[in-house]
Amino acid sequence: MQRYVSISISCLLLLIILGCICIYLYKDTQQMHLQPEYKPRPHQTPIEHPEIMQRVQSMQAHRASTKASPWGIALDEQRGFAWVAEPGCEMAPLCQSAFPTSIGKYALADGSLIANFREPEIVGAGAYSNPLFVQVSPDGHVWFSEPNSDAIGELDPDEGRYQQWKTTPGSAPYDLVFDANGNLWFTELTSSSIGFFNTHTRHLVETPTPTVESHPYGLTLDHQGHIWFAENGSDIGQIGTFTPTLSGNISITEYRLDDGADSRPHLITTDRQDDIWVSDGFSGTISRFSPKPGVVIHYTVALPCRRIYNCTHISGISADSQDHIWFTDSLNATVGYLIPVSGKVKARLITDPTAHPHDGLILQSNGTVWFTEQYGEQPFGPALVMWPRGMAH
Repeated sequence: MQRYVSISISCLLLLIILGCICIYLYKDTQQMHLQPEYKPRPHQTPIEHPEIMQRVQSMQAHRASTKASPWGIALDEQRGFAWVAEPGCEMAPLCQSAFPTSIGKYALADGSLIANFREPEIVGAGAYSNPLFVQVSPDGHVWFSEPNSDAIGELDPDEGRYQQWKTTPGSAPYDLVFDANGNLWFTELTSSSIGFFNTHTRHLVETPTPTVESHPYGLTLDHQGHIWFAENGSDIGQIGTFTPTLSGNISITEYRLDDGADSRPHLITTDRQDDIWVSDGFSGTISRFSPKPGVVIHYTVALPCRRIYNCTHISGISADSQDHIWFTDSLNATVGYLIPVSGKVKARLITDPTAHPHDGLILQSNGTVWFTEQYGEQPFGPALVMWPRGMAH
C-alpha cells in the first residue's frame, strides 16, 4: 500500500513539473510573437537604414560641395539617396583629359554627402572613365554612361564594386533610362545611335538613327512606355521616338521641331499629358511637342543676359507634379520654371555667375528640386544643390 502511495506522489510531482514547463514555454512563445524578427526591406542593407530613419526632411536649401564638375543626377526615393555623376570635366563631346573621378552618394532628406565612390583606373589604359549620366536600377545598383571609354558602367554600392561593358568604339554613350522591363536604353552621341543593354544577359544592341549625324543627346520614358530622345546635331532640330522591345531591335520615328540654327535639342522630358518638352540650347527657348496633333510650340524662357558673350544655353529640363517645366540656363547661371498655361517664367539668377547649372536637373516627388553646378567659386563650387518645394516661387 505504501508503495502505491509513493508512486502516486511521484506521478503527481511529475505532472506538476511538466505543467510548469508547459506554462513557461507558452509564455516564452507569446513573447516571441510580441517581438517579431527584424528583417531589412528587399534590396536594402541594414547599414542603409540609419541614413533613412535618422534624417528628417529639410525645408532649407542646401548646397553640398562635390568632388569635381558634377553632371547627371538620379534619385533613389525608396532608399533615400541622391546619386551624382562627377566626371570632373566638360564634355565636348569627350573630355580632353581624364583623371580620377567618382560617383557621389548624398542624403535625399538634406542633400548632405554620405560617401564618394572613386572610379578605378581602366586596366592597362592609364586613364579613368568619367561618368556622365546616372540611373538607379530596382536593386539599388547605380548605372552610368562613360563616353570617354565608350562604355556603360555599374556600381554596386553595398560592395563598392565597379563593372564596365563596352559599346562600339567611338560611340560615346550619353543619357540613359530604364524601360518597364528593366532594360537599359541610352543615346550614343558621336555614332548617332540608340543603345540597348539587357543588364541580366549583357546583350547589347545599337541602332543608328534615320538621320545621319543626328547626335542623340537626352532621352526620356513617357507614361505609355515609349522612349523619346533629342537630336543635338547642328541644324537638325529634331526629336525621335521608339517603342522599347525585349530584343533591343527598334524602329525609330523622327519629328522636326525647328529650322533655326540656334536650336540644338538638348535634354527632354514629358508631362502628365505625355506632351514632350525639350531644352533648345542656345536659342534660349523650350519646345513643346504634342504627339497626337503633332503641334510644336516654342517658349522663350531665358532671362536678360548678365554677360555679353555666350549668354544663354537652356540645358536641364524636368516637369513637376503641376506640369510646370523646370529648366537650367547654364551660361546665364539661372534655374527656374515655365508655367505653360500662362507662358509666365519664374526663375532665379544664381548668385555665382560662374556656377554653370547644366544637365543635372531632377524633381523629387515631394517637389524638391535638385540640380548640379558644374563650376563655381570656392569654397562652394562645384556643387549639388537642393531647393525644397517653393524655393523659386
